[in-house]
Amino acid sequence: MAPLNLLSLLILLPLATANTVQFDIARSPSAQIAQLQQREASLRGRALNKRGLFERADTVTADLTNARIQGLYFANVTVGTPGQALALQIDTGSSDVWVPAAEAALCSNSREGGCPNGQYLELLVDYQKSSTFLDVGENEFNISYVDGTGAAGDYFQDTFSIGGGALQQFQMGIALDTTIGTGIMGIGYNTSEANIDTGNGTIYPNLPLAMVNQGLIKSAAYSLWLNDLQSSTGSILFGGVDTAKYTGDLISIDVYPSSRSGRVTSFTVAFTSLSATSPSGTDQLTPDDYAVAAILDSGTTITLLPDDVAAMVFEELGATVSNQLGAIIVPCDLAKVDGTLNYGFGGTGGPVIKVQVSDLVLPLTLTSGRTPKYTNGQEACQLGIQPAGDLPVLFGDTFLRSAYAVYDLENNQIALAQTDFNSTDSKVVSFGSSGAAIPNAVSASGIAAVTQTATGAPRVSGGAAAGTGAAAPTYNPTATGLNAASGFAAAGTGSSSSTSTKKSAAGAGPEPFAWSRVVVGVVSLGMMGVGTGVFAFL
Repeated sequence: MAPLNLLSLLILLPLATANTVQFDIARSPSAQIAQLQQREASLRGRALNKRGLFERADTVTADLTNARIQGLYFANVTVGTPGQALALQIDTGSSDVWVPAAEAALCSNSREGGCPNGQYLELLVDYQKSSTFLDVGENEFNISYVDGTGAAGDYFQDTFSIGGGALQQFQMGIALDTTIGTGIMGIGYNTSEANIDTGNGTIYPNLPLAMVNQGLIKSAAYSLWLNDLQSSTGSILFGGVDTAKYTGDLISIDVYPSSRSGRVTSFTVAFTSLSATSPSGTDQLTPDDYAVAAILDSGTTITLLPDDVAAMVFEELGATVSNQLGAIIVPCDLAKVDGTLNYGFGGTGGPVIKVQVSDLVLPLTLTSGRTPKYTNGQEACQLGIQPAGDLPVLFGDTFLRSAYAVYDLENNQIALAQTDFNSTDSKVVSFGSSGAAIPNAVSASGIAAVTQTATGAPRVSGGAAAGTGAAAPTYNPTATGLNAASGFAAAGTGSSSSTSTKKSAAGAGPEPFAWSRVVVGVVSLGMMGVGTGVFAFL
């Protein structure tokens, strides 16, 4: 799935699509067959060579660029022969690597945003300049999204390089017609490739599997370390775990299939607990038997929580809804509070990831370039959490920055640990073999089961919520007070009171203000791909 830039983060509004341009391309079937035969012979020759590209390696590491203004993470890659440099958005919620073609109409349409250059997209792929380009699926690449955007074109094979590793005859999509100007590097399950629902229905080895098949890594797995909000770079490690990038235990939990298809098509895990901690106390915001299907998705900037849970978080943090902006508003001073939201996964013994409130406070900008203010003079920011509504529960970058996340596609598991921000050390441990267990990980002792319906946030019985110790607070949704709320409000009011009611917690921030000429800092929300009813998430 591809990124969606929204001015409204609460409701997916249809966006105007670029005018499409149809290109008639003449192909020679006999020439294509000859090319395929040459490629097959070349592959057989390389496979017999015990050295070179197909020699078994261990890991591939690539730096990720934090494009903070866009709210995205990019990987620098090269495509073709000679290699042409691109920056692709990294996306655990989709499965295809695709690039915009130089002749795509959008790329010459500056009014629609074009195809970004500079640090985001240094050079559009021009397949006519690649000597190793081979079209293998005419008109078979087609991804569309619920807001009306999408990309369509052909599947092709070419050389693909990332982080010092190179793949030959790697299959990708080339967008001859697109309303999305930046290419996507989808690294999810190949069972959710666009070709399955909108092409000829076949499955091909996408990036993680191709790396295994061509000997770059031993198992289809990778680790994400996004680093903190202010850091300019993070990293992705294919085929291994860097034990110097996290603290505490690395704990593995199960990934669950879709109830619609019975296949594992997304990184769906059991979200089983949430608590809030501030200088004034801790509140447990979910009951002991809580279990909700949630997707861990690097292609989504923010975090989407079940509506009732999100409402309690807003009360804790003194957040308010701006209907004009379609955003959740908080005082920027909230970033100064030494407080956390503590997310638990997988039930008893599962990982608990603490997200500093400061990592949830995102900028707002006036068209003049200034930060908007409340009527009492305090600066206003947006909160990196939204209610999911009819969308699935998604844990995007505002969560993933605080977690070291290992995605194991072969064993259908994810391992999480508290990230070590700005770590300069590295101690890489590779997967020992195909299907090997996640290195250095331990399993949660009680697994909570969930089912992904892709149309809501199902609640089912599961293991007890993972707590932080024997002194964990008792869940009481009808309580008249929230212990942590006054601690979060202190930054906005100067108050240090140790108690707060739900009513005053929501109103503890500055007075409402008039919004005029306000631009929400670009936030990318994962979209649901529409094909034959199967949903994909960026």
